[in-house]
Amino acid sequence: MGATTANPAPFRTRTGVSLAVAGAVLLLGFLIVSGFGDDINRRVGRDPGPVSRAATGFQALHDLLASLPGAQVDFARDRDALADEALLIVTPDRDTQARHLTELLHARGDRPTLVILPKWRTERDGLSMTRERRSDATDFGRQAAGAMLNETIDIEYRTSFEGRRQPTSDAGLPDFAVIDQPSALYGESLDPVVDIANLGAVVARVSDRPLWIAADPDIASNHGLANPANARAIVALLATMTGERPGRYRFDLTLHYRPGDRNLVKLMFTPPFLAVTLALLAAALLAGWASVARFGPVAREGRALAFGKAALIDTVAGLTRAAGKARHGGPRRAAAQAERIGRRLHAPPGVHGDALADWIEAQRPGYRTLHRRLVAATTETELVAAAQALDDWRKEHA
Repeated sequence: MGATTANPAPFRTRTGVSLAVAGAVLLLGFLIVSGFGDDINRRVGRDPGPVSRAATGFQALHDLLASLPGAQVDFARDRDALADEALLIVTPDRDTQARHLTELLHARGDRPTLVILPKWRTERDGLSMTRERRSDATDFGRQAAGAMLNETIDIEYRTSFEGRRQPTSDAGLPDFAVIDQPSALYGESLDPVVDIANLGAVVARVSDRPLWIAADPDIASNHGLANPANARAIVALLATMTGERPGRYRFDLTLHYRPGDRNLVKLMFTPPFLAVTLALLAAALLAGWASVARFGPVAREGRALAFGKAALIDTVAGLTRAAGKARHGGPRRAAAQAERIGRRLHAPPGVHGDALADWIEAQRPGYRTLHRRLVAATTETELVAAAQALDDWRKEHA
């Protein structure tokens, strides 16, 4: 017995290469998402407050200030921009960490800063970038907004459960509109600017610092500024913070577009180690290409005698060809075909050989020519051609 035949490859070469390439691409995508997921989410996810057109965003405040004659409005996109003397309007959201807000306030020092705390927990409404759904404000306000400022200033965050309340001001400012479930601050280090009786300060200044905190974003959000009263009041309020009218305003984006946490994957795909990663990938690709081009597919040792009827026929044909007897098979093939066709046409019993061929010719003209051609074949090529022609005739006429 010969050696055992190895199992055939389950996939074609092209399929295997396609699967390998797809796997490599998916692995690369997995690594990128693992390392840069937070950065990608910040870039393609929810728009940050200053450029958000959703109800809880502040795009309307930006556009309102920019429309004031002589006002200067821009964005702080990096830490160097935080050193400007313009009033910095900071709009932390539910993803902002307390330590990041603390770092920003330390970087501002004695420069004028307004922090507008988040209140509503929202989520995008379908695929729209400008529509969102909000849920109850109280839990989120206490857990998120309060935690952010408690690391910086000792205050208490409060939310009214009594529905709608009217904020007032003792500084001669225009009145704000009624607020739904207002949020407020209370603390000994706070000087109220806009407050609600028996609740606390909606807007307060931290004592001895040019730092203001707005506890309720509804006085300045896109939803809130749809009310003209809020628009008039917020412009007057910001003018008192800048000390000039028109003033200079800058919206912070550094809290929303932070570089993200460091990790090994990010280290691999950022300078200066990006060059090393690309070099290693190129070396791996070249090594794989050289291996395929040099060695080719794996050679497998076949069996001496294969299994199956087709293999048996191939073996007999090979032995017949090796013995030089292939050209003598014409008459036998012709006789076998004649017997087969005779049975299909119901030839008389006892009719064989040339007599059977003559009978078939009488029933189906054209048969004898093909029969004689197969009998007279002297080479293997002629034998194969004649046998194929006779077999085709049989399929068509018998």
